[in-house]
Amino acid sequence: MLQDFLQADLIAELGLEDLPQDKKDELILRIGELIQQNIVLRVLDELSEKDKEEFDKVLADENSEKTFAFLQSKLPNLEEIVKEEISKFKKDAVTRFQAVTGLTA
Repeated sequence: MLQDFLQADLIAELGLEDLPQDKKDELILRIGELIQQNIVLRVLDELSEKDKEEFDKVLADENSEKTFAFLQSKLPNLEEIVKEEISKFKKDAVTRFQAVTGLTA
């Protein structure tokens, strides 16, 4: 979901469609990592202390499916959190890009 959104939407809005595919892939990977960090920070704000301790244990297993299942069980609004963080990142990235380049989307 995250990579599809970034690939199709953000790359186009930034006018970076002409980048070589390997550069697009690298950009998408880095952006995805930033958004994931933002999501984790937001999730930590919403979890109870007990759930945070349990979350640390789940993260230690390094199993993304298990981590996602845990978060879904604790945060019924997880999908909304993800969408909001993607939207925030996109808005900020486009605004910064336009400020740097002087271009508007």
